[in-house]
Amino acid sequence: MNISIRRLTEDDWRLFSEIRLKALQSDPSAFGSNYAFESKFTEDDWRRRLQNADSAIYVIFADETPIGITGVGVDRADLTRRTAIFWGSWLESEFRRRGISDLMYKTRIEWAKDHPDIERIIVAHRASNAASKYANQQHGFVFTHSHEITWSDGVTEDEVWYELKLKT
Repeated sequence: MNISIRRLTEDDWRLFSEIRLKALQSDPSAFGSNYAFESKFTEDDWRRRLQNADSAIYVIFADETPIGITGVGVDRADLTRRTAIFWGSWLESEFRRRGISDLMYKTRIEWAKDHPDIERIIVAHRASNAASKYANQQHGFVFTHSHEITWSDGVTEDEVWYELKLKT
């Protein structure tokens, strides 16, 4: 089986919508959004999300079958545009714990390094998401802070933040 990753273009909007909605249904607690909201998106909504030059959305494939999704973009909260943020990562359950997150992290880190203004990358996860914590720390991310939030599934739990400095 060949595992690969490919950046999506706006012409991939249908694939994007299918895998994103599948992820939201399969693991709703992993996301800050939810299926009820995103299932109402139109073709134009999905295309717009893929047209943003300040972000990249990737699908992970096992041979020709889509098995996961991940995203990276310039953090909208940083007006200096020096921060990238990782978001939206998901893998089909049978493909977890096989080291595929390594490909996801390396691909997104390379995207950030290709943007000369990006000085750091941030990533966050639910406190109970041990796999996410393990993956980001394997790639040099360091804990910065946490705060309690109510997630899209109604559960209140800490959101834990990490950073990887690309430039000092």
